[in-house]
Amino acid sequence: MDERDLLLRLQTGDHEAFEELYHSYAAKLTSKLITLLRDSELAGDILQDLFIKVWELRADINPEKSFGGYLHTIATNMAKDRFRSALHQQVYLQSRADLAEGHDSVSRFMDQKDMRAAVDAALAKLPPRQREVYILYKIDGLSYKEIQQRLGISKPAVNRLIQEAGKKMREHLLPIGYLMLCSVVVEELIR
Repeated sequence: MDERDLLLRLQTGDHEAFEELYHSYAAKLTSKLITLLRDSELAGDILQDLFIKVWELRADINPEKSFGGYLHTIATNMAKDRFRSALHQQVYLQSRADLAEGHDSVSRFMDQKDMRAAVDAALAKLPPRQREVYILYKIDGLSYKEIQQRLGISKPAVNRLIQEAGKKMREHLLPIGYLMLCSVVVEELIR
């Protein structure tokens, strides 16, 4: 059976078609993820998350387009997100360890307060719609689909707004040190 037919069956919720597609791509994607992450266990976790996402988004998959390219793009983005998340967590944990060891906590608190103020100032410079979408995605943790449903805008519009807002935020925060600001945002999210 050709891939297009499998994708059409997948759209209707056919579990056998899903399994066939999984078996067709799992080994190649696992290899790609291991290359990106250098961790086979993490690659396996992301592969599992990837195919859960495929199942959830099956109705939106276009059987006329390259399914392999679709999977590759999602896998790469998930790997980058996982890497970013781990980096942010590492920065956060290091800042907590420094505080626990008695490093200048008053100075660190003032630095974090200043950084949070810089993030707020950068957010205030965004156009209202960009700011709204950026906060929903980056701070509130909503998915593209949830933002799309909440605001009644298309997925490409959500993507464009997030990309533009992210670029402007980086431009505004670059002089202060974007990585340090990320640790403040992560700390706020964990609270």
